[in-house]
Amino acid sequence: MPSHSAKSLFDKNIRSAKDCHALYHRVKKLDPVDVNIKWILRAAIVFTVSALDAYFHDKVKYRIGKIPLSDLPDTLMKFEITVSALLAWDKAKRKRNVLRNLVVANLSTKPLQSPKVIAETLKLVNIQSFWNRVEPDKIKQKDLLHHFNEIIHRRNKISHEGDRLTSRRSGKKLRAISPIYVLRTIKFAVDLVDKVEKVFPE
Repeated sequence: MPSHSAKSLFDKNIRSAKDCHALYHRVKKLDPVDVNIKWILRAAIVFTVSALDAYFHDKVKYRIGKIPLSDLPDTLMKFEITVSALLAWDKAKRKRNVLRNLVVANLSTKPLQSPKVIAETLKLVNIQSFWNRVEPDKIKQKDLLHHFNEIIHRRNKISHEGDRLTSRRSGKKLRAISPIYVLRTIKFAVDLVDKVEKVFPE
């Protein structure tokens, strides 16, 4: 079996978003009756955020097992574990595997979709000042984080509000969405991961 990395898995996951974008254009040519095919575009936004979320989880997973036990980052030293985890640690021959499994299990239910949470979580694998290193230019960094937060915000509206307007006089209409917006969102995600990989390769 081929070995994977956070980047190789991101490439697989972002394919779902790209496929939705392509599918939208193909279905549109069929001129379906009484079918709102823009839900395919909304699915692409959800898949894009999911790919980024998984990427940052995998970044932790694939790096944590490589950290020397004699030189653990401060954030990792303060990581809380259960007594059963302590017993597993005591019995294990490969203690770094136990450490990796404990951290991965702990993070498995925690979304990594906020720039602040991502930066704090990556400190577990000794990545400090994450966003400053990914984009040192403060103006460009502000724009990058603003765009990132906008995408997360839109994904949440799709996932939790059915992407409908919520004001009293809105008629609960669907928010507008376009193939161009989706394509730009996917490109943003791909470009972001490429920037991260240049500074923090596997």
